[in-house]
Amino acid sequence: MSKISIIIPVYNIEKYLNQCLDSVINQTFKDLEIICVDDGSTDRCPYILEQYAVQDNRIKIIHKENGGIVSARKAGLRAAQGEYIGYVDSDDWIDSDMYEQMYQKMVNQNVDIIMCGRYEDTGNRSKQVYHGITEGKYDKYRLKKYVYPEIIVGSSFFEWGIFPGVWDKLFRRNCLEKYQMEVDEKIVMGEDAACTYPALLNANSIYIMNKCLYHYRQTTTSMVKSSQNYERERMQFKILYNTVNSSFERDKDIFDLREQWLKYVLFLMIPRADSLYRNFNKLDYLFPFREVSKGSDIILYGAGTYGQRLYNYIKKTQFCKVVLWLDRNYAELKKMGLNVNDPVRMKDSNCNTVVIANTYAKSRISLYSELKELYPKTGKIIANPLSLSVACHIGPGALAVAVTRSLSEEIKRRGC
Repeated sequence: MSKISIIIPVYNIEKYLNQCLDSVINQTFKDLEIICVDDGSTDRCPYILEQYAVQDNRIKIIHKENGGIVSARKAGLRAAQGEYIGYVDSDDWIDSDMYEQMYQKMVNQNVDIIMCGRYEDTGNRSKQVYHGITEGKYDKYRLKKYVYPEIIVGSSFFEWGIFPGVWDKLFRRNCLEKYQMEVDEKIVMGEDAACTYPALLNANSIYIMNKCLYHYRQTTTSMVKSSQNYERERMQFKILYNTVNSSFERDKDIFDLREQWLKYVLFLMIPRADSLYRNFNKLDYLFPFREVSKGSDIILYGAGTYGQRLYNYIKKTQFCKVVLWLDRNYAELKKMGLNVNDPVRMKDSNCNTVVIANTYAKSRISLYSELKELYPKTGKIIANPLSLSVACHIGPGALAVAVTRSLSEEIKRRGC
């Protein structure tokens, strides 16, 4: 029986699958069971998987009807034989010694869950991103004192404590199985968090590594960056909030994570406000930027997940006019087909409103300060970078009501 089972859900991702599989089979830690779950792919993924299985007998393939990533992860976990469980998403890849480093540290420190940092890769540009909690081992006492108070969100809205992804972690199997199997298969946003945080809450010990070993690929095709079926999206958020909140209600004697969970759900909801809030199209300002009225000319700064979704909404509805779309990573984003420009072009624009499309507090505030310093006399109005933070401070319940009717009654009932 292999020490570690690696579960790789696969669905119509033939462009990136070879790089993912190569990074896993070439791990310096060899005692692996590699379970690839073909979730009803209609492209060449099944063929690619079969070719790899011929070459490496550690690879096991499960072919199933399409049921979504939660369903695929459950199928892989049911088939897994390893004492430890790891996940890799099929459009990502990992450093060659990722599992050797994590396994050795996990065994030496005798912990239930270990996690590393990640690289966020956009084209040829790679950014190192670390968990928001200090590196080291945390037993139950230290978890309650130092980790749980900010495990999901720190003091700022929004800054991560521990990232929700299952793929930057290695789990002792008996600390994962129950919580993965409890995740509702209808959840397609926040599905990692629905498993990770309950597992962490019930772990006796964890270790946080201050090393980046996982490569998270940034693309322009993520469903968060464009609107989906509105009613379905509202229902998915309702299921996500309610099911995990029930889990935290059950385990509140360990530590009450319900307020942090509510903020996490709101964090996910804000970029999707155009589909979640039924009266969004009746607003006379660009939510949540009250300074931006209908028909305004704006410079949109930021082309990440939030920036792309906001740009797509504006382009579709013509609510206002994006004179310039800017991002520091413009060169790589242009290669991916986005109409993004070098921020230096701002100095030549006569537009006096800049919208900072960034949901992370530190980055948003830093960029605001930088722009104010660069353009002190231009008369430019920088749309308040604290808009999201201010909205949260007036009460998460009030923000939720402004964003979506699906959750408002539940949130008001909780008195938030």
